[in-house]
Amino acid sequence: MELNTILKNPLRVKARIAYVYPSLYHVMISGLAPDIIYYYSNKREDTYIERFTCSKLTGVEPEPRSLETKSRLRDFPLILTTLHYEPDIVNLTRLLIAGGIEVFSKNRESVIIAGGPVVMENPIPYSDIIDAFVIGEVEATLNQVVDLWIEYGDSKKRFLEELAELEYVYVPGVKEGEKITRAYVSNLDEAFHPVKQVENTEVEPVYGRGFKLEASRGCPFICGFCMETRVFQPYRERSLSRLKHILETGIQYTSSGRRVVVFSLSFPVTNTHYQFLEYLVSENYIASLPSLRINKYLEKSLDLIKLLGQKTLTLAPESLSHIKHSVFFKYPGMLDYIKQFIESVIDSGFNLKLYLIYGVKYISRDEVAREIEYLYSIAKYAKSKNKKITIGLNPLVPKPHTLFQWIGMLKKEELLEELKLYKSSLKSLVEAREYDIDWSIIQAQLALSPKPLGEFIYKWAVHGGGLAGWRRTIRETGLNYSYVYTGFKPGEGLPWEFIDLGEKTRISTYAQFEVVKKLLGFN
Repeated sequence: MELNTILKNPLRVKARIAYVYPSLYHVMISGLAPDIIYYYSNKREDTYIERFTCSKLTGVEPEPRSLETKSRLRDFPLILTTLHYEPDIVNLTRLLIAGGIEVFSKNRESVIIAGGPVVMENPIPYSDIIDAFVIGEVEATLNQVVDLWIEYGDSKKRFLEELAELEYVYVPGVKEGEKITRAYVSNLDEAFHPVKQVENTEVEPVYGRGFKLEASRGCPFICGFCMETRVFQPYRERSLSRLKHILETGIQYTSSGRRVVVFSLSFPVTNTHYQFLEYLVSENYIASLPSLRINKYLEKSLDLIKLLGQKTLTLAPESLSHIKHSVFFKYPGMLDYIKQFIESVIDSGFNLKLYLIYGVKYISRDEVAREIEYLYSIAKYAKSKNKKITIGLNPLVPKPHTLFQWIGMLKKEELLEELKLYKSSLKSLVEAREYDIDWSIIQAQLALSPKPLGEFIYKWAVHGGGLAGWRRTIRETGLNYSYVYTGFKPGEGLPWEFIDLGEKTRISTYAQFEVVKKLLGFN
């Protein structure tokens, strides 16, 4: 049973809007973004947003019905969706097919508008399916979009023309050749935060039950591989007083007791974060914390984190290689410190979950072997202390607006060979969980595509989505995605450069690329 669901009389609003979360229900209720969209939109008395999700991730979907009123998706003339993960697009397409809705925008009467980090990095691959793309954050954009829909929604053509006048909206075929400037909230303290949140008494969220609290947005660091730090710049954090107020208000509406799930791309990295942890301990909260940033604030927070009930620390050093740290622009020159810190975490009684990136072009096998030796020594140390280490191994996926858009990705056979080295060397000491290489290739294929992929996505959806459907569609279409491996040529212009994420992002990304060229010795 759902708690805190919003129920309105659909006959008493000016606009009924579908919000499609193109993944599973339990994934939707695990995130905070869907709650922000749902409650922020439904604050309006003239609007009713109803939610739709996938029932499964492969095969044929049943006809999609809204969670609130069981209405059919085809009954909504305006559909909003957010793409948080590139393959979400095939799930959206599967839902459209199941709902009897025309997939291609040029043939469709209803309007589909998409937002989310995947859209902000590069909307081109989805531009013959989606009618319009919102490049920005919900609080800074959604009300204007809904206002225009209420005024002009009786004419799709007129609505899209008016929508294209907004500087943060890209409307394919209507607004071409112009810069699209990302819109964002400048002061996070003033931004909307839902204190009521959808809970389900029968379905467990990914991070467990608890009040979801966004401590900060963006990241003060610009790691070379990270797309999210670019699309959510600049770094903003909520003040301690605001965090306390949101939590103390929200905890009244949750059935999860005094448990809080903290959302942040980088935590703890400021004194505010440290003071917030002190507050949580003083008020007897239990907390689930995100992937933690190794720094002085985390060092002095270990005892607090233990008191908050955390038994496993999740860290993302990304590598245990001096060269790769420099290539990633994450923890450069800090390899020995990181090893010492990890050992101190083990000594403090925590189990560890480490995330590492492998498969970087121009990194030698000798360097990979040195990294494995480093990892082996840490794993052996943990075993001597009877502590568990889980290693998440993820291939490097090149993304738009990062330096790897010019470098590309290792080919599958090379990735498999390198992965085999890690697993064979560490199998007796750690549990290694690798991310499927084909899914990594799919992410890069979609993210970096210089042209619309609607026909490919449609056939993939008809074949049921998933890896099997993708492989079959690749065989049938012979789609060329060599750009995944070659990258794009510097100085020749990028397909997505009309998406303006800010001058700082452009300059820093190119500067990082120049440094990495010299470091790895390629042209």
